Amino acid sequence: MMCISARYFAAVVPPLFLFLWMLQKFYLRTSRQMRLLDLEAKSPLFSQFIETLSGLVTIRAFGWASAFEAQNLALLDASQKPFYLLFCIQRWLDIAFDLSVAILGAILMVLVVKLRSEVSTGYVGLAILNVITFSQSLSQILRNWAELETSIGAIARTKAFVTHTASENKPGENEGPQARDIDLSLWPSHGAIEFHDVYASYEVGEEQTYVFRNLSLSIQPGQKIGICGRSGSGKSSLLATLFRLLEIGPQSRILIDGVDIAHIPRQTTRAALNAIPQESFFTHGTIRANIDPSNTNGIEDIKQALRRVELLDVVEMKGGFDAALDANFFSHGQRQLFCLARALLRKSKIVILDEISSNVDLISDALIQRVIREDFADCTILAVAHRLDTILDFDRIAMIHNGELIEFDRPEVLLSMDSAFKRLYES
Repeated sequence: MMCISARYFAAVVPPLFLFLWMLQKFYLRTSRQMRLLDLEAKSPLFSQFIETLSGLVTIRAFGWASAFEAQNLALLDASQKPFYLLFCIQRWLDIAFDLSVAILGAILMVLVVKLRSEVSTGYVGLAILNVITFSQSLSQILRNWAELETSIGAIARTKAFVTHTASENKPGENEGPQARDIDLSLWPSHGAIEFHDVYASYEVGEEQTYVFRNLSLSIQPGQKIGICGRSGSGKSSLLATLFRLLEIGPQSRILIDGVDIAHIPRQTTRAALNAIPQESFFTHGTIRANIDPSNTNGIEDIKQALRRVELLDVVEMKGGFDAALDANFFSHGQRQLFCLARALLRKSKIVILDEISSNVDLISDALIQRVIREDFADCTILAVAHRLDTILDFDRIAMIHNGELIEFDRPEVLLSMDSAFKRLYES
């Protein structure tokens, strides 16, 4: 439109484009880095805020409020530095655009005055209006382009993480006939578990420290195995090793129905086992999405599972299966019962229980124990015990101390002799 008003103004367009290209290249290079620094500077502030909320009771109990407030203010000041610099850069960009548009306006008015006999007044007014709004349009376009590049930078960081971060699956784990021939829908079909000279560690390398050592035991299909020991003895680490969350030694073997889990993908092993953790875990979503994440069960099966743990009336009273599940939807005991209902819907021959009744009341504990004994009667159960009376009717009890298996026998045998298990039970 400005070129229509004054045809000689077209000679200014190529230098203008060259100037804008140099300006955006200089601005984007700096703005992109400042935006990344802004995101990185805010991350410690958000982390400290979330950690403060989760530990608010402890902070108040020890009188640490002033220290955490000072830490929060320091992180807030640090997070505002890149934001302030980015704000200054944007103001510099506005000044650069305003000056360039002022020069264009001056050139346009000189041409209009010189060519006043050849230019229509309507075109002159339209050209002046375009010059006034030209700076705002260029600034907005460049800022949007910078935000787009910042968003693409987040995708680039995700791609770099996927490309350069080593996979937890080792090269040999996805090789061999077992990895190709295993059928996830049929395995495990019996539930037999065998540990042969198992060493496990959280680290990978030559200087790794083993959490437990030389562990060997055989669990028959359908057996109920209780695992007990003092805190830090390696009980939960043993269960985590079954899920391949720990690295096992090169000569160690863990067989599930004759399949060495070191030679199949870890995701396959985890999908085949049924676990109920000590701390209930929920995702953002509806009741239906949390109790049946894979969406493989019908609504009647879900109702039956909730009815089995006496939660169906609670769910229906609070909105049904389409209601959003938030942190205050269930009490603590009801959360564990909900996780138990979720486990009932998973068809697996091996059930892993990690102290699921340690933080619930006696009534919920009795209900949990009854459902486990009745509904998982034909399954192999490995249970870490917080209360020894909950595993006294199990087939065998494994006593772990300092990462080693020191007792593995029937409960009545362990209680009838002078054993570590008996001393722990009596204490």
